[in-house]
Amino acid sequence: MSKYFKTHWRINQLGFTLMELMIVVGIIGILAAISIPSFMRFQARAKQSEAKSNLGAIFKTQKAYHAEKDTYGSFAEIGFSPDGQSRYTYASGLDSIDNLIPTGIIYPPAGVGEAAGLNAFLASANGNIDSDAFMDVWIINGNNQLYNISNDVYDNNPDPNPGPA
Repeated sequence: MSKYFKTHWRINQLGFTLMELMIVVGIIGILAAISIPSFMRFQARAKQSEAKSNLGAIFKTQKAYHAEKDTYGSFAEIGFSPDGQSRYTYASGLDSIDNLIPTGIIYPPAGVGEAAGLNAFLASANGNIDSDAFMDVWIINGNNQLYNISNDVYDNNPDPNPGPA
């Protein structure tokens, strides 16, 4: 082959070599390995907003019900029902926190139940938002204090002394 033919053939070549394609695939793989865990955490945090929003709605509805009836009511009495497919299960505990926390979750004895007592309410949201063995547990009390008892997104250990979220 002549030198002219080799040079001319290279200039008119269309497409990429296998080596160039493999380098691009490797770069895409590295970027995906870096970004996917961050995206999963962000997605799980976005799912937590469902619990925060619904617990806020429960608080407002309970306060409105209390203003009319001078007592707090059950979900049926206040008309609370989450829309669509909920990731969380909701429970209401008038005067007691014991039935709101899933088995195995340790909750702090002080702080969370501040509003518990005569004519007070607590509500919880329990869910498994990232399909592992740990639960995400949120509680709101009658003082509009929202607590994340067990955070399923960041760590898998319940905080023995969580503050308001």
